[in-house]
Amino acid sequence: MTVAVKEKVAEYLEMALGKPVDLSPLPDDTALSTLGLDSLLTISVLVTLLEDCGVDLGEHADSLVTPSTLGDLYAVADRFMEDEDSTPSGSDVSREQRSQVDFYQEKLAYEIDSADLQTALDDGQDLVVVDGRSSESYDREHIPGAISIPHRSISQDSLASLSKTPLYVAYCDGIGCNASTKTALKLATSGFRVKELIGGLDWWKRDGHATEGTAAQSEAHDHVDCGCAG
Repeated sequence: MTVAVKEKVAEYLEMALGKPVDLSPLPDDTALSTLGLDSLLTISVLVTLLEDCGVDLGEHADSLVTPSTLGDLYAVADRFMEDEDSTPSGSDVSREQRSQVDFYQEKLAYEIDSADLQTALDDGQDLVVVDGRSSESYDREHIPGAISIPHRSISQDSLASLSKTPLYVAYCDGIGCNASTKTALKLATSGFRVKELIGGLDWWKRDGHATEGTAAQSEAHDHVDCGCAG
C-alpha cells in the first residue's frame, strides 16, 4: 500500500478519534476496534472518506463492505482516492458539507447511546463506565459494573490508579444534569479517552437495561427496540 494512502487513512482516523494515530508499526490485519473505533465510528470514517473522494454511495452500495481491519480501510482508500491535484477546489456548498460532517463525526467520537454501550459491554470491549454523581446516588442505583467517581472529587490523585488504556464512558442522571459532561471533561483533561452517555441513567433505564444498587430495577419488561440497528 502506498504511503499516501496510509497517511490519508491516518488523517481520517485521527479526525474520528480526536487524537494522533501512528499506523506505521501496525500490520494490515489490525482490527479497527483495537484503535478505539466502534461500528458507528467506522461507518463514519468510511462515509467521510468516500464523500471526500466524490464517490456516489448509492452507485457502489452493493460492492462496499464495512471495513473491520486497517487493511480493509486501506483497500477502500486505494480504490477510490484520486490525485488531489486533479480535484477542483471546494465551493461554499462543499465547505458547508464538510462542516456538517465534522460536527457529526465529533458527536459520534465523543458520545455513545445506551444500546451501543450495552453492546460494547456484552462484547467485552475494553471500557470503564464512570458514574459522576454523588456516592449516595451511586449506592442507590447505577449501571452494572460502573465505578463511582463523583465529578467534584476528581483530581490527579484520585485518578492515579486508573489505566489510560480503556475507553471511559461517563454518565449522570441525564435529566437536566451536566455531571457527566464535567466528569468527561476532567477525565479528558487528564489524558483519558472518554465518551459521554447520551441521556445518562434515565435513558439507560428507559431503554430497558438493568441497574444495580438499593433501588435497582431488573430488566424492564416493556423494553422497546429503538430500531437504530435497522
